[in-house]
Amino acid sequence: MEQNSARFMEQKQSKFIAIWLFLCSIMVIFMVGIGGFTRLSKAGLSITEWKPVTGTLPPLSEQDWLQEKLKYEDTPEYKAFNYGISMKEFRAIYLIEYIHRLFARLTGLVFVLPFIYFMLRKKIYKKVLIRLSIVLLFGALQAFVGWYMVKSGLVSEPHVSHYRLALHLLLALVIFALLSYQFFDYQIRPKQTKLRVSYNTRYYVVIILVLVMIQIIFGAFVAGLNAGLIYNTFPLMDGRIVPKDLFFLQPTWLNIFENRATVQFIHRALALLILVLATILTIKNASVKPVYIMLLSVITQITLGVVTLLLHIPMVIAIAHQMFSFILFGSGLYFLCYLRKQT
Repeated sequence: MEQNSARFMEQKQSKFIAIWLFLCSIMVIFMVGIGGFTRLSKAGLSITEWKPVTGTLPPLSEQDWLQEKLKYEDTPEYKAFNYGISMKEFRAIYLIEYIHRLFARLTGLVFVLPFIYFMLRKKIYKKVLIRLSIVLLFGALQAFVGWYMVKSGLVSEPHVSHYRLALHLLLALVIFALLSYQFFDYQIRPKQTKLRVSYNTRYYVVIILVLVMIQIIFGAFVAGLNAGLIYNTFPLMDGRIVPKDLFFLQPTWLNIFENRATVQFIHRALALLILVLATILTIKNASVKPVYIMLLSVITQITLGVVTLLLHIPMVIAIAHQMFSFILFGSGLYFLCYLRKQT
């Protein structure tokens, strides 16, 4: 009787931890969406200082707002694009960036406070504690990288470095991956009968996940370089499968990272490669249900990407495309965790 009671309590605690991990994972996805909205609305450089504690409150008086606007007027973005902006217009972009930073702080609190509670009450196994401690470290690093990214647009250029933007997004992906995989680990229960899958299935899934990660990085490059504003046709680029201006930068390797045409071409090619691999994996494992979730996620993400391109970056669809990239990655992690538990 006591043993059954202890098992029930352990399952209940695991359920609470799983709900917490799921909530944190969802908040990271929304954080990515808010970040995308901030970038597309060109509000990301409106707050010129990073104040982790005192920055929690917005300007509270007219004098405070005037001081913030004067700081913004010293930035390259103001001089290049927003010269003469009214106080009303400035408040609008400032509040967008403020909400972005406030939601980041809220996400951190939602993770940290329960984490401390579960840790002090010894509700988390040591292995899980180590993984979640890594999440905490990456979360702190993410805050620094976010400011490091913003700072790149406040010095001489009126836009952030696409390399720093990619690093910021990659860290968010790592945090999401650690949280969501641990959530799946709590949720998926091993079955009595072991699942039979095709040879090397796990390796295929890992390869797809690596490609999706690289694809997300190139998505950040596309966004940071405004590469989605050129070649707004699909599947051809300027009437060609391979556009002419892929390698005009010198040295040649620089085109991979800084040539808008090359970056968009790689982003397209990776999407099709991931689709092919996911389709092959589905055919080989037709009896395994999670593989269909991953394939559907790939198809949905490609569709969102194509529509975003064809319609010249409509904000709602572009944000959905950015957010769904994490859901796609999560579907691959779910399949990987499922395979580990059932095979």
